[in-house]
Amino acid sequence: MTTLELPLQSTITHRFRALELPEALFQTIVDQARWVTTPTFKKRGRMALFTLDEPISPTGRPDIRLRAVKMKGVGAYNPPAPGSRFRDKLLDDYSDEPVPPTTLPLTSFVTYPHFGIDREGEFMFAYSALAPVGGILHSRALLEYRNAETLLRHDVPCIVPMAVLEYGEPLRFEGKVMGAALSLMPESTIFRLSTIQFGDAVHYGTNPAADAYYDRVRTRLEIEGDPADERTRLATLTPLMRKIGVLTRRFSLAGLFRYSPELSNYEFDFDRGLPVLTDLDSTLELDSLPPPLRTLQALRDLASVTYRAMAKFATPSVLGAYSFDRLLEHDPLCALLGGYFPELPEAGLRELTGGFWSAFAPHFFLLNKHRDAIVHEWDAERRRSYKLDHDLFYILAMVKLFPLFRESEVFARYPSTLTVDALHGMAERFLGERYAYLTHLCAPRART
Repeated sequence: MTTLELPLQSTITHRFRALELPEALFQTIVDQARWVTTPTFKKRGRMALFTLDEPISPTGRPDIRLRAVKMKGVGAYNPPAPGSRFRDKLLDDYSDEPVPPTTLPLTSFVTYPHFGIDREGEFMFAYSALAPVGGILHSRALLEYRNAETLLRHDVPCIVPMAVLEYGEPLRFEGKVMGAALSLMPESTIFRLSTIQFGDAVHYGTNPAADAYYDRVRTRLEIEGDPADERTRLATLTPLMRKIGVLTRRFSLAGLFRYSPELSNYEFDFDRGLPVLTDLDSTLELDSLPPPLRTLQALRDLASVTYRAMAKFATPSVLGAYSFDRLLEHDPLCALLGGYFPELPEAGLRELTGGFWSAFAPHFFLLNKHRDAIVHEWDAERRRSYKLDHDLFYILAMVKLFPLFRESEVFARYPSTLTVDALHGMAERFLGERYAYLTHLCAPRART
């Protein structure tokens, strides 16, 4: 690992001026990113948090109140704490002290295939590029900044850009410049909406801080009931999913694509009662694509949020915490799609989501059947072999949702000649013999 001299050499390459932010406070924040003073890490990872004494707002937007600065790429924190057996390796040694950004490669994500679409408009698997442990490339930090600017301009709830730093020598990763993204967020908290769906609040009473976050969200949404009861949790998640459906639609209408939409990537703005997009360094502009691919990528984003919303109800940390009957009763997928397609009646959406739940059911029950072994014995590869293939579900969702998507505001913004038959052709070429399973899942369900 490269030995660094502190404070780190850095240059501010981009700064968002439309903020009611005193200059002295700005310099104090930048000093932490430079390690003049040590940044504060409240959880494992590469994100430090700076808490403001008083909330600030973007110029002309008093409704947006910002209480903390998210500092991405300023270092790594790897404390010796108990956690999931499936947690990705960060550093070789545990430490209660954070370290500055490194030039070591983070390899955990590069072996996981992501379902995507290639430049020819065919389905494909893609793999994440290597990233430095505790750091971020300047180009990725700039993406986060610019995407936040775009979303703020379109009034889409998101983090608010503050600045981008470029670090000097020797912070280079694979010959590329490293940097940091400083963004403002509504709450000074490590908790995100995943706390409610598959985090500590699922096991209410085990983590008082997580419970308090869940209670605040419930209160803001005016949800009553026993917080330890699955029904109360689902009653809380259902309106959140609806809001995320709205947010997904508005994200596409703002001209962007590619977001990792599991609930760990949504903060909550308690002032406005809205989920907030928070992880924008992989997001790209739809206008960078030829028109046919814009349609496909926007449709893929809808399939992605549908899959992530469903799959996390069977992640290891919550096996045994959800019953299938309750999931069908509350149907958070219906709420999600109702937010994306606000003009459609619930009955029609439930018929559609019923097919998604049916595809998920065998895997849900198998994973729950083996939950003790999964938590205590199985390795990640064995556990994944019991999950619904995410590529298959993405394609299923794209095929089944396309007739609705074709009539949507998003398709009107990004039209193309795409058809259901064309999607089936893409699916057959990609899936091979698994295509027969897709056609079975797509077949109309028999009515009794």
